[in-house]
Amino acid sequence: MEYEKIIIKWKEFEIPEVLPRSYSLKLNHDFITTITGPRRAGKTYLCFKKIVSLFKEGISKENILYINFEDEKLLNANADDLSNLLEKYLELSNINQKQNIFLFLDEIQNVKNWDSWVRRISDTEKNIKLVLTGSSSKLLSKEISTKLRGRVLNMEVYPLSFKEYVKWNEIDYNLKTLIHSKDKIQIKKAFLSYLQEGGYPALFTNKVSREQVLQSYYQSMIFKDIVERHKIKEIKKLKILIKLLFESVTKEISYNRLANKLKSLGFNISKNTIIEYISHLEDAYLFFENIKYEYSITKQLGSIKKIYCIDNGLLNAVSFKFSGDRGKLIENLVFIELKRRSNEIYFYSENGECDFLIKEKNKVISAIQVTENMNEENSKREVNGLINALKKYNLKEGIILSLDDEEKQKKIGNKKIKFIPLWKWLLEE
Repeated sequence: MEYEKIIIKWKEFEIPEVLPRSYSLKLNHDFITTITGPRRAGKTYLCFKKIVSLFKEGISKENILYINFEDEKLLNANADDLSNLLEKYLELSNINQKQNIFLFLDEIQNVKNWDSWVRRISDTEKNIKLVLTGSSSKLLSKEISTKLRGRVLNMEVYPLSFKEYVKWNEIDYNLKTLIHSKDKIQIKKAFLSYLQEGGYPALFTNKVSREQVLQSYYQSMIFKDIVERHKIKEIKKLKILIKLLFESVTKEISYNRLANKLKSLGFNISKNTIIEYISHLEDAYLFFENIKYEYSITKQLGSIKKIYCIDNGLLNAVSFKFSGDRGKLIENLVFIELKRRSNEIYFYSENGECDFLIKEKNKVISAIQVTENMNEENSKREVNGLINALKKYNLKEGIILSLDDEEKQKKIGNKKIKFIPLWKWLLEE
């Protein structure tokens, strides 16, 4: 491995202009910083943004090293390569001894035995501050937890939120007056594009084929983050399962039903293997499961589940049937926004249904119903499902999100329902 060439490449690298994100990476000198999230969601650019801010704080460029382990020159890197890279970097750099050294190691999960190396550096080199990124939600719970428990602060990064999408499209608005403002027309137009296109950053900064790029992201997730990472041998079965999951987005799923469906298509695959594969897909941030809320943990684990996809643009690029189903896209969008806001999410299904329950400290604190539009056909069902959830969890008010423009409130008995246009809710804090 040509360590010197890799270090020199970084020294000659011009950091690209970074568009603003809502994430602010703060480094705590007593902890290792990790950034996790799906491929191409912006983890690398968050590192670049932090590096630029370190320059502004007066940190010498000689004290900063960024390495991306997706680089083909670093294929099959291991802990020894990390040591050799650090040694060569220190040899070639004019380090300011009065300042800390900052190591940004991108897609670190590609390095064999990286966790042992990181622990050793963290224990012995107090002047070296580590920032690690990975396209794996288990970067913490699986690899880090055993050797680096209590030493890590993590940030999850998702594709652009609608608020970021609006900012990148340079649309000005005043949230307080937006509902009655002429700016609402432009905001709604942007929302309808965002609903279909999703929020992967590269699609806004490059003149590229949207579908082709998203398909390439999907292929990388499948082969790099799942097949290679977990050594999957029966790739065809995995692909058929993924196809069924795409078709099931926003719907209730059952592992047994999936196994039976696969069997009817000529693929024998056990329930346990399906559970394992779905876990890998969640780990790679492609899909998320949402479960019915139960007071009993045992019941919760065995309860029915609904499936959601990381991004509407990716969903449309891989499963074309969704592009015309705005109701499904809206529900998927709300789920991902709730994930982005770090909520613990469930759904209610008892006396009617409520799309999302938000839990905090072992207590349901909010109930949200989502629909494309409120009309005579669905009004009773949507309202009753929400009201029953409010009664069940002793909540005073709930929210109905839709594309309807009017923002209003309605009192039913001692319960209050707030009707909020979805595009406005997405712009709120």
